[in-house]
Amino acid sequence: DVVEYWRAMDEPDEPIPEDPASEDRLVSLSTETKQTANKAFCAGDYTRALELYRRALTRLVEVKLDQHTEGRELKVSLESNCALCYIKVQEWSKARDAATRCLKWHAGHSKALHRRAMALMELGDFEASLHDLQDLAAEKADDPATSKLRQELQRRIAQDAAQKRKHAARVFESSDLYADKDVATTPEHAPADGASSWEKQFAEKIQAGKPLFEESEVASKPRAEPPPGWRVTVDERGETWTRATVDDPVKSPEARP
Repeated sequence: DVVEYWRAMDEPDEPIPEDPASEDRLVSLSTETKQTANKAFCAGDYTRALELYRRALTRLVEVKLDQHTEGRELKVSLESNCALCYIKVQEWSKARDAATRCLKWHAGHSKALHRRAMALMELGDFEASLHDLQDLAAEKADDPATSKLRQELQRRIAQDAAQKRKHAARVFESSDLYADKDVATTPEHAPADGASSWEKQFAEKIQAGKPLFEESEVASKPRAEPPPGWRVTVDERGETWTRATVDDPVKSPEARP
């Protein structure tokens, strides 16, 4: 009847059963593509191999890797191989990312750790590269490739430290930062054509390295009186003239220090 009809409509739909055969088929196709990619890699065609490895990865998108052991292992292998191809073509950021995706599914994958450490070293991230090598040493302590990469990383770190020390020394010895400028040879201190007499005098004193005013000359000069509406402040830096406000009336000359 009508009641039973709407009651049936309110019930949730039953989940569509998964087809394990379809996932197995996808994994099988992905494996075949990987084998073709391996041949391209062995032939030195890294670009073609990378294209095929990535195509094989796209076949695994519909596979539930957390429930499909063979598909998960294939995913790990393909990402690791992609990282190696990126290293061969010196695309270090992509090599790092591919190795990271591999390690997401297999945290202790030695090849992925080695390849990410190499990519990080080339990117200049020495600390992260060293961290991966330390994890790799726990897996393969006596591996010759790992030892060689560790030695290269140590050489890069030492080289980078030496360059930083050299740069710091140049900055420390720079006359622009730590020494007085030679104003006698600075073009902007030369008197311009048509300059007034006092401008020429100042320019000559600057070029000669002399103070602009002699102490006796400064002491003998009478103090100028401020105009109406202005106040004078005297401190260790000299006199400062500022406009007076209502709350800060102008001081008379007698009240000034």
